[in-house]
Amino acid sequence: MLYHDGTDWELADATDNTKFAEAIATNSYASGDVGVACTSGIIVDTDAPYTQGDQYYLSTTAGDVTATRPTTAANLRQLIGFGLSTTELRAEVPPVREHHAYHPMQSSLVAAEVTVVLDSGNFAGPYTNADDEALYCTFSVPQNCVGLEFARMYSAVEVRSDATDWTTTISGATGGEQWDATTQDATLTGLVASGTAADEIAGSTMTTGFDAAGIIEPDNLVGVKLVHDGGQTDVTIGFGLDITYLVV
Repeated sequence: MLYHDGTDWELADATDNTKFAEAIATNSYASGDVGVACTSGIIVDTDAPYTQGDQYYLSTTAGDVTATRPTTAANLRQLIGFGLSTTELRAEVPPVREHHAYHPMQSSLVAAEVTVVLDSGNFAGPYTNADDEALYCTFSVPQNCVGLEFARMYSAVEVRSDATDWTTTISGATGGEQWDATTQDATLTGLVASGTAADEIAGSTMTTGFDAAGIIEPDNLVGVKLVHDGGQTDVTIGFGLDITYLVV
C-alpha cells in the first residue's frame, strides 16, 4: 500500500491518517526506481495468507494490509479489500471523498427552559443572553477521516441590541486523555453570531478553528465551547455545526 508525500511514493501507514493508502504497488521497488502502481485488482499470493470472507484494512505495519481492524486511538481505519479465497484478495483503493455531518448545540444553562424558538417560527435551539454563558457541541470524528474540508456554525439572534459574538475554544482527546489534551484556544474570537439584523439565520464559516494538530483525527472526541461575548444581553441561538470531513 502506497501514499504520495508530495515528492514520491512511500509506504502507507495506518498509524498516521496523513499517510492513507492511495495506490497499490504491483512489484517490489528500490528507492529511486520508477515503477507501476494501480488502484484496484485481485492480489494473488500462493502462500495463502488470506481468509475467505474477511475484510482487510490498511495496517499499522507500513505498506501492509491486515484482517485485524486497527483499534489503537487515532489509528486510521481504511478498508482496503475482501478475501476471495486463501490466496486471493479483492483490493481497491477509492479516492478521497466527502462525508457530511451535522452536530447540534447543547446549552450550559440549568434552567428548565434552555431552548428558544426564533421569532415563533420553526427554528429553535439552545441560547445565551449574557456574557460568559456558553453553548457546547461534542462529537466524534469518523474513524476513516483523513482531514476536514469545511466547517460552519448556524446561529441567529432573536433579540439584538448590538453586535454579539462568541469566543470559541476547540479541544480534541482520545480515550484515556484529559479534556485539554489538544486545545485550539480562542482561534475564533469575534465569531459573529448572526447577520446584520434580528431573526436572521446565519452560517458562519469556522473551518480554521479545527486546524490544530490532534483535533480532527480518527476516533477523536471533539469538544467545542462558544462563550457569549460583547457585553450585550442579546438572545443568541446556536443551532449546530455543519461539518464536511474528508474520508477514505
